Amino acid sequence: MNLKSESDQPKRTAMASTKADLRELRGNSQATVQEIQEFLRELKGKSPQEMLGLVTASGLFRAILMSTALVAGAILLFTVIPYFMADEKTLAKSENPPVQAEEKTTEPANPTPQPEATAKPEPADTLGIGDELPAPSDVNPLENTSDDFLKDLE
Repeated sequence: MNLKSESDQPKRTAMASTKADLRELRGNSQATVQEIQEFLRELKGKSPQEMLGLVTASGLFRAILMSTALVAGAILLFTVIPYFMADEKTLAKSENPPVQAEEKTTEPANPTPQPEATAKPEPADTLGIGDELPAPSDVNPLENTSDDFLKDLE
């Protein structure tokens, strides 16, 4: 092949010279023809399955099986095993509960009266959600022409 690297050829703009463009096109076409001929030589004598790449599909199937096994192993490792280990730990904790000292509560001599809890209004009632306000039936709010917000721009 007679290919030149980009560093060997000087940089030029497209359509600068028709003669140079035709020379470059001829060189690129020759390289393309050589690549196609080489590709066809490699395909000679191969079965249709090899040409279509079906042989490599078995590698894909093997990779899918391996990834499925790895994902199943990760699920087992990170979910099932800790689940059963957690049951053993909670059983060990529940058998020996820590002993807590009982606190002695003494009532003060003068108990302060507790204020009665007043009923707090619901937030929806405070905001007026669910209230119905009457609207005039002869006025369409979408056709209100008296509210001209652009009047200051004139």
